[in-house]
Amino acid sequence: MKYARKISTMVGVGEQDTAINLGWAVLTRASAGRSEVVKVTNHEEADDLVRRNPDVFYKSGPFVVG
Repeated sequence: MKYARKISTMVGVGEQDTAINLGWAVLTRASAGRSEVVKVTNHEEADDLVRRNPDVFYKSGPFVVG
């Protein structure tokens, strides 16, 4: 499995006007009930990956990337 060298994220604003990085995880749909994260990325790339292979992937997020 290949991992991204750089995580691409979206920047949001927290409650005290501080910038926070948001990420989305792309996961595999597993038949045995266990999914695996294949990529952490921004919302646009996550949407694109799921749109091209909806039977294989799904996304989860957003979450804060520290």
